Amino acid sequence: MFIDQYKKYTFLLLLSICFFSCETYDPLFRHDVAQNIDGFENDASIQPIIRKGDKITMSIWGHDELSIGSLNSAFSANEATGRWVIVDETGEVNLPRIGRVKIDGYNIKEVNYFLENIYEKNGIKDPVVNIRILSHHITLLGEVTSPGRYQIDNETITLIELIGKAQGVTKYAKADEVRIMRKNTQGIVEEVRIDLTNINSIAQNNYVLKPDDIIYIPPSKMKNFDATLEKLTPIAGIFTSIAIIFSVFFQ
Repeated sequence: MFIDQYKKYTFLLLLSICFFSCETYDPLFRHDVAQNIDGFENDASIQPIIRKGDKITMSIWGHDELSIGSLNSAFSANEATGRWVIVDETGEVNLPRIGRVKIDGYNIKEVNYFLENIYEKNGIKDPVVNIRILSHHITLLGEVTSPGRYQIDNETITLIELIGKAQGVTKYAKADEVRIMRKNTQGIVEEVRIDLTNINSIAQNNYVLKPDDIIYIPPSKMKNFDATLEKLTPIAGIFTSIAIIFSVFFQ
């Protein structure tokens, strides 16, 4: 009789712990501070804009002596090597042969054409200039295999492509509530939510991402439920052992 009551109370204790622990496991962005909007810019033709503070490399085809980094593997550069220049607070960079040039506000296509004209006037025949931005990143957080900060250089990348770079979502991903957060020109954070479980939603809302975007894929309730069960397993083992001891000595 005593053992039966003990087992009953043990079961009720474990059940109550499990019940009160099963709130949504969502440690980030718990409170909605961003504005949920419908009109996120989503134009794949829009190229990255050079900004003050950006790190850039420059390649001039056939003129490695004038290049800062290069498309050629022998002269390749990235943010870690230090072979880049910074667009200063005036929007200028100091480039070989032509000196200080203002380039902030240009997109990649525009700045390449602009510099090609300048270098041609400075004695380079038919120059082919390629500017690469090293300091543009997108942050991907939450339930993906490889969350982190992704450098996007000059590339145009969509939400689905970025998730692919991160090796996909985890089994705990709440894929019907993916969030993209972006600062507008007034510095206000705007947010859009996307349902990746709906094929129509994916097709319509596969947003072209911008530098400094934050994407967050929250966890489902199942993650917290599984974590709770994992914590309760040793506790249940202890109670089971005690029950066995009581059954042996108090029959």
